[in-house]
Parts: sequence; C-alpha cells; structure tokens
Amino acid sequence: MQKIIEFKSKNFWSSKVDINSLNTKISALNKDGWVIKSIIPNTTIFGAVISYTLMIELSD
Repeated sequence: MQKIIEFKSKNFWSSKVDINSLNTKISALNKDGWVIKSIIPNTTIFGAVISYTLMIELSD
C-alpha cells in the first residue's frame, strides 16, 4: 500500500517548515512500518519552501 502525505509549515504566521518535527514524523512512520519513497519540497512562486510532500509505502 502507498500513501501521499503533506507536511506543512508550523502555523499560519510562519512560512518555515519545522525540520525537526518532519524528522520526528518520518521516524514515527518508519517505526509503524512505512518507508519513505520520495520527498518533494513545495515552494511558493518566490522559491520559499512552505511544505513537503512525502510518498510512503508500507514495507512487507
């Protein structure tokens, strides 16, 4: 099984993504048997990263 999830910025007022929280989320997904297949940064028209899209797959 595969899923697409989006990890967004901390809050409405901040455009920065909390990388520590993203790493924590990835670790939790790995513990649950999910493998990260792809991570793509989502940017504004000006190039600022506002979120990441992750493609994950359940390992056998």
